[in-house]
Amino acid sequence: MTVRTVHLGFRAMSTDVVVTVVTDHPDPVDGEGHLAWARARVAELERCWSRFLPDSEISRLNRADGSPLEVSADTVTAVRAACAAWVVTGGRFDPTVHDSLLRLGYDDTIDVVARRGGGAAAVALPAPGCDGVVFDEAQRIVHLPVGVRLDLGGIGKGLAADLVVADLLARGARGAMVSVGGDLRVAGTPPNGEAWIIDVEDPRTDLPLARLELLDGGVATSTTLRRRWRTGQRPHHHLLAPTTGASTTSDVVGVTVVADTAAWADALSKVPFVDPTGTACFDHAGALVVHADGDVRTIGHVPGHVHGAVHTTSS
Repeated sequence: MTVRTVHLGFRAMSTDVVVTVVTDHPDPVDGEGHLAWARARVAELERCWSRFLPDSEISRLNRADGSPLEVSADTVTAVRAACAAWVVTGGRFDPTVHDSLLRLGYDDTIDVVARRGGGAAAVALPAPGCDGVVFDEAQRIVHLPVGVRLDLGGIGKGLAADLVVADLLARGARGAMVSVGGDLRVAGTPPNGEAWIIDVEDPRTDLPLARLELLDGGVATSTTLRRRWRTGQRPHHHLLAPTTGASTTSDVVGVTVVADTAAWADALSKVPFVDPTGTACFDHAGALVVHADGDVRTIGHVPGHVHGAVHTTSS
């Protein structure tokens, strides 16, 4: 049996997407078909979940002013996942930071916002939280309370990776990897037949930080050093403390999480920025936490090799 690996890179969800498919089908067209399907599926999910598209289902929900709305099964799944992550992390991950981000000036894609700069100084707005968000998976109904608007952001990217990988395997691929802006899911047969290899960079230096080895799971990396902009003379980044609505101020500058799914890894990757001591929700996940002074700490078990000295924290 001959196993082939095919790759595709493209832009979607305001970021870089990479798809790798392992197939044993003898026809090369089979692999190309998987890639084309994956690209279309990511575009479909972006049309549902992007807050930057006025006709997306999330934008429609955010304009519903307290009225229930019928949406796709994908969007109900995303809202359920986001609300569940809010509960399990004790609100440290919060998908209701939509208005908080707007208040800080993040009202368009980061490329546009970063170029704009200037303007009046922003006054932070706390996130309202997910209390009162109602969803019915059978009827495909989502009901947001008045004043609650969602930004699926990173968890949407992670969930997109999870869904596309699962569907690729269901379509007959032997193995698949999908990375959406660094939120990555792997499953099935890896290209080397042994393990999926994921290299992690130090966000401060772009030098190698770790080489992860996974059979099936998700990886997500968040950093305060990339998506940055200014209003007035004040700098901001996109990782907010939900209780204040302002950019986090801890000395944590990068977090990489390994978990069962990319969506869960993404949600957990926000926690150390908001609360560096909040390790209780990492029972079934591991993390690398990079501090501004170069100190690297681990939470739980991180599969693979971590370069340099690290300090370990029990979850």
